Amino acid sequence: MNIQRNEWLISRRHALRGIGSILALPLLDCMRPARVAAASTAHLPPTRTLVTFTGMGFHSNHWWAKGEGSGMELGPCLKPLESWKERMVFLRGLWHEQANNGVIHCMQTGNMLSGAAMAKNEVHTGVSFDQVMARQIGDRTRVPSLVLGTEDAVPGLQDGHPLLYGSHISWSSPVSPTWTETRPALAFDQLFRTERGRDDRRVVDAVLDDAKALRRKLGSADRQRFEEYLGSVNEIEGRIKRAGKERQPGEWKPTLSTPDRPRPADGIPADLPEYWKLMNDVLLLAFRTDSTRIATMKYCNDASNIVYSHLGIRDHHHYLAHAQPESLITLNQFFTSQLAYLCQRMNEIKEGDSTLLDNTAIMHCSSMLHGNHDSKQLPVLLLGGAGGNLRGGRVLDYLDKPNRRMCSLFLRLMDWGGLRLDSFNDSTERLPGLV
Repeated sequence: MNIQRNEWLISRRHALRGIGSILALPLLDCMRPARVAAASTAHLPPTRTLVTFTGMGFHSNHWWAKGEGSGMELGPCLKPLESWKERMVFLRGLWHEQANNGVIHCMQTGNMLSGAAMAKNEVHTGVSFDQVMARQIGDRTRVPSLVLGTEDAVPGLQDGHPLLYGSHISWSSPVSPTWTETRPALAFDQLFRTERGRDDRRVVDAVLDDAKALRRKLGSADRQRFEEYLGSVNEIEGRIKRAGKERQPGEWKPTLSTPDRPRPADGIPADLPEYWKLMNDVLLLAFRTDSTRIATMKYCNDASNIVYSHLGIRDHHHYLAHAQPESLITLNQFFTSQLAYLCQRMNEIKEGDSTLLDNTAIMHCSSMLHGNHDSKQLPVLLLGGAGGNLRGGRVLDYLDKPNRRMCSLFLRLMDWGGLRLDSFNDSTERLPGLV
């Protein structure tokens, strides 16, 4: 079947309908042209896991750190984090071997949080570690994970390879990226619109009934994808049930139970800094109210063509990454200033004798070191206290070490977040030196 010639057996518009609402189907072929024990620590604030991402790396001459503690020196790209360097670990030399086996950009990003191999002529990679956590321990909160972004996905192909890889870092299945919410109001609704649970439950029930009839019409390949889609519907059903779940006596309670700010206006703010701040604030609300403990924030796609005119920059991001003018430093500082804002706000939020920053593990990453597509060593920062597990003010170099896999870092992050696994994709051991 050729999607470009519109030889569709079932329209892409076909959807499961229930009580006047629609849940769109995934793209099917026929449409184409281990938990860590928590009982003993239930009274303590939980450790949150946050991944932030910006595409195309940083200025090659100005992304560096050296020294330790209060004497730590930061390169110009990191200057917005000067006040937080003692809460930061600068990691050098980590990589994904599978990200060096394909076309640049899209094939360097699709496995950012999984390390899995990526198919070249179809969408197929691995489940990202945030979604492994969401699947296994996400039932501790109303929302298993929050996946946010500030740039929509880009469709199409790059030299025959799916551009979808470059637009998503979070993957719920090998063929399905996790929906990335880019609208502040809808992200807010995802967290706090629980009063609609009864109607939502009726919709889900109707969708599942309708699905039984459609399943019988699908071939084996489509049936597999369809089952993955139904898994997401079942996840919605579970979220509805968790919305009414009450905390047990003696269990830790967040300092904020309901949002302390109004729902954002519909749409996307025209002012880009205000837009990014609003998305950051929704993320902070999610953690502060314990609506979720697992989140990703993709500030821009790989190969992004956004023009950051508010910084006085006239060229788009992709051009800057290649040409590396001084204005790229300004843009990189805008990126790291988002981390500084998150650290500042988290540090202001008290949780007993600690703060939200103490109880969060933040990983910032990009899919290449700088604009020449070097993914043999990735730029990675860790921030926060990870529940007392992470000591900042350090530079750790893994470039010549036998274990420099990003997946080894993911195993450690999952440990801190409450999930202990024996292995994850290409790694069977934790990244040394962090604890």
